[in-house]
Amino acid sequence: MREAAGTPRRAAALLVVPVLALAGCGGDDEVGAKPDLPTETPALWNPCDALGVGFVKKQFGTDATKDAGTEQSPECRFTPKDPEGDEPALTSSYLLFSGTLDEAWKTMQVGNGTEVTEPAIAGADDARVVVNATKDQLYVTGFVQNGGLIQQVDVVDPKPYDEQRIVRGVEATLARLSQHAEASDVRGEGS
Repeated sequence: MREAAGTPRRAAALLVVPVLALAGCGGDDEVGAKPDLPTETPALWNPCDALGVGFVKKQFGTDATKDAGTEQSPECRFTPKDPEGDEPALTSSYLLFSGTLDEAWKTMQVGNGTEVTEPAIAGADDARVVVNATKDQLYVTGFVQNGGLIQQVDVVDPKPYDEQRIVRGVEATLARLSQHAEASDVRGEGS
């Protein structure tokens, strides 16, 4: 068995840290008071409603199985069917947040060796893509905000990886999630 087997799933769990930072932002004198979080969910939301195995195969080349989580924890995961292969794994989740992605971003600490871009995503209020390429794996996290809905995509790809393809795939995933949020009118604003 290769050393990297199972690593993409563990690494994907580590990328969830930025979402936790979103949930706990504020309270710092430099940032300001913690924004009020919405008290009601406008509708049950699951990123899997916008994503499928065919889309993941086209964007990332992964022959994956899809797991939509549970009703209480609607996290969307695409895990390679071959756990010992070198295909990327993808996870998508969301958070309702009454502030802006820019406000939340100021509370996050992005480590050395990472590259951050702000892609233009149709229909979105804001977006960020964070790339961290190591010698063994590529970690790419994307955020897209539509109103009070901030969706996150995490991709972990073991070596050998194609960084440009994965970044393009993350941007395409953010665009698909943003489009679905706009079409569903699920922006976390109670509209």
